[in-house]
Parts: sequence; structure tokens; C-alpha cells
Amino acid sequence: MKCLLLLLAAFHSDAFTLNRCVPRASTTSLSAADGPPQYDKFQATLREAEKVGEGSFMLHIDTEDVVQYEPGHVLALEMEAPKADGDDVDSKTSEDAKQNGGWMRGPYTVSRSTDKSIDILVKVVGEKSKLFSIATPGTPLRFGGKFKVPIVEGIDTDTTKRVVLISSGVGVGPCVGAIEKAMEQESFPPIDLIASYRTEEEIVYKDHLDKLQKEHADKFSWKAIITSEQGRMSSTADNLRVLTDTNFKSGLEDTHYHLIGNGQMVSEFKAGLQTAGVKDDKVTVEMYFNHKAEVDADAVSRIAAAAAALEVAAVPQ
Repeated sequence: MKCLLLLLAAFHSDAFTLNRCVPRASTTSLSAADGPPQYDKFQATLREAEKVGEGSFMLHIDTEDVVQYEPGHVLALEMEAPKADGDDVDSKTSEDAKQNGGWMRGPYTVSRSTDKSIDILVKVVGEKSKLFSIATPGTPLRFGGKFKVPIVEGIDTDTTKRVVLISSGVGVGPCVGAIEKAMEQESFPPIDLIASYRTEEEIVYKDHLDKLQKEHADKFSWKAIITSEQGRMSSTADNLRVLTDTNFKSGLEDTHYHLIGNGQMVSEFKAGLQTAGVKDDKVTVEMYFNHKAEVDADAVSRIAAAAAALEVAAVPQ
């Protein structure tokens, strides 16, 4: 039951708010007496759980119905839980499945999608994510709901000269999908991706991102921060120079930031950018966990100082 409550609470949290869309067709419907989000359920099949970094897996999902998702949309993903036998399934996952006809579920962010497929990046952090990561091709899945504003849609390209995507861990998944979509649009502003990981082995899609950077040198650049070696991005002024170490010229008023991942990182950067004078509509966020972490005031000050230094010419290559 706790897992179910966490799922429903997540849909009401800062991480899973903004717009909600109703699918065009339905099979079954989920509802509860206390009024949590309702969503129609659609049938799908796991094509592959692809390991893309240490502990990170991209779930490639084929859908039976035509779908319309974009990178950054949040949906509910379900998989039938294994039969509980002793300690095979933890209590949270087991209780959640019991409340949902034997299907465990949780909110996940879309990395990319076509009209008949969805990709979702997951990090193995508990029993449920482990079960998704080891699921075999052909495993039946269900999904539904459409929450949050997609990353690309949330950026006003008319007033933006540069986009900065700041992610931690698997938050990079939706960023990759958004970058791929943005590169298809000739008028989309250039993008800097700053992706934070604990170790180098955890880096996701390095070769793919290097290829995108080479093919779109005038539109896309990316860097990885390894916290076990460098410390957190906000821990030093030197680390935060990554915000201004760019080939794409922009100022405080025309740079859009998308923050996605660890709640402490998101909260500190959001506060720092606000302190620097970045307008609210130039900052979009999604928190995955650690929502109640205490904000480091010194980190906020360092972030504010770094963001305020954006009125500079592009760094020469």
C-alpha cells in the first residue's frame, strides 16, 4: 500500500505536475475514492531492456495502440509482479501489486517515442526497477496517463538563444530524446547538456551523444560531471564554470534551463537561478526523488554567481 500511495502522491508532487492529457482510447480505468489521477490503460510489450550504463536500462516498449508521447511526458507503467514466494518480492512492490490486480506500477518519464513505441530509462534502485531491468523480451506491459509538459514544448524558442539541460543520473534519458527532437527543428536554439553521474561507468549514451555533437557542432554540445572525482556540480565555483564554458552566446534573459533528476540538485539550481534573476518561465524542472533534501545556501550562492556571469561572449574553440 505504501508504494501505491507513493505513486499517487508523485502525480501530485512538483515532479509530476503541469498538464494532464486524456488518451484517445481505453481498455480499463484506474480510480480511487480519494480522487487520485485516473488513467486509461493500454497494452504493450517489452521489446528489450537495454543496458546503457552501469545500473541504467532503457526499456524499449512496443505498443498495440497508436500513442502520442514526447520526451518529458510522464506516464504510469505497469508490469505483472512475480508470484510472491518468501522474500522474492519486497513488501512495497507486493502490496502495490495486490492493490492493482497483480500488476506493480510507477510513474516514469518518457525518453523518446514513436506512434507505436515508447522508450523509458530506469535506474536500478530497488526491487521494482530491478524487475523491469531483468524482464525478458515479450514481457506484457501496461501503461497510461500523460502528465507534465514535454521538454521541447516548455521552451519558448522565440525568446531563447540557448538551452541548458542539467541532469543527474537517469534524468539524462528524456534530455537525449528532447535533443534528438530539437535537432530536427532548424530554428531551435542551440543546446548545452550538462549530465551528472556518480562514476564514469554510469554515463549513459556517451557514444550517441558524441555522435550528435559531431553532427550538430553548431547546435549541440555536452559534458559529463563525475561527482566521485569532481564533487557535485554546485560544490565549487570551478565546477560551475561549465555553465559559461560554451560556444553558444546568450545572456541571463534569453537562456532557458531545464533541471531534471535529484531533488536537491533541482532545488538548489532553481533557487540559484532565481537569485541570479532568471525569470520563472525560463526554468522548467522535474524531480525524481530526494524532494525534501535541505538546500545548501552556499551552493545556491555559487550557482547564482555562475548564472549571472552569462553576459559573456562565446568561448572560442
